[in-house]
Amino acid sequence: MELQVRSEVRGDWTVVAVSGELDADTVPVLSDRLEASTGARMVVDLSGVPFMDTTGLSLMLDWHRRLDGVDGEFRMACLQPAVHKLFRLTELTEVMHIHATVESATATAS
Repeated sequence: MELQVRSEVRGDWTVVAVSGELDADTVPVLSDRLEASTGARMVVDLSGVPFMDTTGLSLMLDWHRRLDGVDGEFRMACLQPAVHKLFRLTELTEVMHIHATVESATATAS
């Protein structure tokens, strides 16, 4: 399945919507799109991602650290059950900002 990535600006936030499996083969596509995005407040909508491996997990953690390091904000929204389980098993739900919806991710303060 080919990875599809689209982005839009919603107020102060860049929302990046991802569809497809996020794995070692497709992570470069998302990585390039995140690099091209502007702004220090980003939400990645993972509602269209049924599977993510550790390379995808690593990319999410890298961007969390990156934006946190420049007083930015990185959030994820709409995680599918298998993807959410990966974050729970690695205990990253304690570290990352995960929201049920894009609207809640862009509306709440850190």
